[in-house]
Amino acid sequence: MKNLIVIVFLIITCNVLASDYKTMDGYSSSPLEEPVFEFAKVIVDSTAFNNWLNTNYSKLDTQTMKGPREHLYYLLSSYVSELNKRDGVILPKENDLVLETMLSWSERLGVYGAHLFYNKVKRPESKAMPGLMKVPEGIKISAFNDMYLVKSKDDSWSIKIPYYFMIGVINEFEATNGMQTQLVSISTGSAKDKTKTGRSQSTLMFVHSPSKNTEEFKSYWLTQFDIGSDIKPKSLKQNDLESFYLYNKQSQLHKEIAFLSAPQGSYLVAYLGMDGAFQVNKQHYLDFLSQIDIAQVAANKSMQPTAKAAAD
Repeated sequence: MKNLIVIVFLIITCNVLASDYKTMDGYSSSPLEEPVFEFAKVIVDSTAFNNWLNTNYSKLDTQTMKGPREHLYYLLSSYVSELNKRDGVILPKENDLVLETMLSWSERLGVYGAHLFYNKVKRPESKAMPGLMKVPEGIKISAFNDMYLVKSKDDSWSIKIPYYFMIGVINEFEATNGMQTQLVSISTGSAKDKTKTGRSQSTLMFVHSPSKNTEEFKSYWLTQFDIGSDIKPKSLKQNDLESFYLYNKQSQLHKEIAFLSAPQGSYLVAYLGMDGAFQVNKQHYLDFLSQIDIAQVAANKSMQPTAKAAAD
């Protein structure tokens, strides 16, 4: 009887979890409305690009991988746009040969965590892919529905992003100001912009230091982003957050930096993008801010509740 009760409970729990699953939970689909490539071009190019990589991958190094990596994610973002338009999802429930092909190259081109979603969409006859990009000891990455969950191993923070975002950097280091630092750099979906190429991704950067010296942390990182003391923060009109904003007309680069209030440690989110793409992806910057969880206390974090950064 007890076994039957357990089985019924598990079935009910699984059904509840399934019914709670929302596509891109917490993120707007509006930045997907104008893909950089038409769907027909994606299908043709993804095959040609796969053939090109098979021939040329061995000749690439960390510097020359940048262009192919970006092109791969232009294709991926455009394909996801079509999935969302056609089916209302960004990750199909069935095996998907196009996604399998694209994601098979992601980690080989320097993207963290993509094997997790490759293994979700691959055909049964395809071999499972192990992780190729080593994640630092103090940080974990996992897949949940159509999202990445990146978090510190001590549970002090976590972030959630759609799987078609490109995680280019996960690092732990001592900054030049002596602060221990954890940094995650993410490229958003691609968007049309006003540069010569006409398209780009925007960048989201999450930075954490356990240091409680928030003013030193703020001063250091504003300097790193070349934001002077004459620039004053402005309201983001979201959860009482403020951001420092700078636009370089010559380079067409927008920068926006928000510092998150927290009882323990120092946190920031930076958002950078070229003119055009910056505006399109701005909603995902705001969504990203709402999807950051920061622990309320430092001690025994695994047993303590968490709360969204700067929550109401």
